[in-house]
Amino acid sequence: MTKSQVNKLGKDIRKLIKENEHPSSDLLEKLQEYRTSFKSDLSSVFEVISDMAKDIRSDSITAFRIKRIESILSKIKRQPTMALGNMGDIAGCRILVYNDNSIPKLVQKLNQQFNVKYFNDYLKETKNDGYRGYHIYIESPINPSKLIEIQIRTVKSHKWASMVEIIDILYNLKIKEGQKHPDFERFLFQLSKIDELTFEEKKEVISIDNKHKVHSKFNEVFIKNNAKIRKDWFCHIGKENNYFIIEVDKNKTSNISSFESYEEAEKTYFEKFKLKNQSNFVLTHIEKPNFKRVCIAYASYVLINHDYLNEWYRLAEEILNKLIQDKNNKEAKEYKLYIQNNLKEQLSLLKNEINEITEYKKDESHSLDGYEEWLEEIKERLTDIAKIAIDQSNNEKDKNRWINWLKG
Repeated sequence: MTKSQVNKLGKDIRKLIKENEHPSSDLLEKLQEYRTSFKSDLSSVFEVISDMAKDIRSDSITAFRIKRIESILSKIKRQPTMALGNMGDIAGCRILVYNDNSIPKLVQKLNQQFNVKYFNDYLKETKNDGYRGYHIYIESPINPSKLIEIQIRTVKSHKWASMVEIIDILYNLKIKEGQKHPDFERFLFQLSKIDELTFEEKKEVISIDNKHKVHSKFNEVFIKNNAKIRKDWFCHIGKENNYFIIEVDKNKTSNISSFESYEEAEKTYFEKFKLKNQSNFVLTHIEKPNFKRVCIAYASYVLINHDYLNEWYRLAEEILNKLIQDKNNKEAKEYKLYIQNNLKEQLSLLKNEINEITEYKKDESHSLDGYEEWLEEIKERLTDIAKIAIDQSNNEKDKNRWINWLKG
């Protein structure tokens, strides 16, 4: 498709969206054709930047995706003057690193390797919502008229960005796309600077959490999905499949499918889109995929864990200790009860997962590949809960039981 044809396609789609009509099958087929035309360009860039990222830090995670049809349609609606041919993030790669110092090194290498058209430095100037990252837009080495977006961010910043998407999914919101929600916008902004919060700001985070039951909702969905998504993953172990469709259905249940070829994966993706079944799903390619990498790169679709659960406890404990220090016994009692109730909830839900893994092992038709890894993660979460229980238990007998469990 020529650029003028692409821009006309965008105008035709925008006209229908303005009239609150869904684009026709013909227009969607053309949009799909345009999306998939980026595959070769994206693959060539991905290969180079994967090696580049590994040279700088061996534990970096690199993935690519072509922008979801839903996201393209939403952007056409939100930005009425943007030509479809100028949408710079149709094809995107993402590099996740564990160290802030790796980012400028990567940026320097990218500038040396590619023809950079422009960039957005959200590290130097953090976005108003709290997002941090570096976005660089390069010419495709195959077709200079096409742009490839490369996002670079730390795993910590990526987890914050995943939090935005998880809240959107679980609460049926579109904060990422600009929908206003004062409570969650404030909540997310405070979490973006979690290590710098004042005492009152920490209380504000916990207050919003309590109001919307964020911790409870995350915990419930994560435990529900953990067994399901692991069973899905067990089916892919041993296969040479690097393309994945990760889906969250209307019941907030996650599913993962893998494919040997991009063409097969893209065909399945488009068929899923046409079903209009109210699911959120993404097609991605991850370099050297394993369960941990997939879970970090697409936490908002896998929906089995997030650091916020631990951060929540740290904040709540710091508040509780300050209240006790200030002899604010009434409020301290409320916080202690709040922590204990969430702890009971975690234990109850974790018990269900232990039952799941026990039943899974009994079924001889199931592969046990990955079973030990799953068991180890359950032990890690139990260890975290045990430490909280020791801090919060009023009963010495209960406290000693947890201490003995930690000692093995």
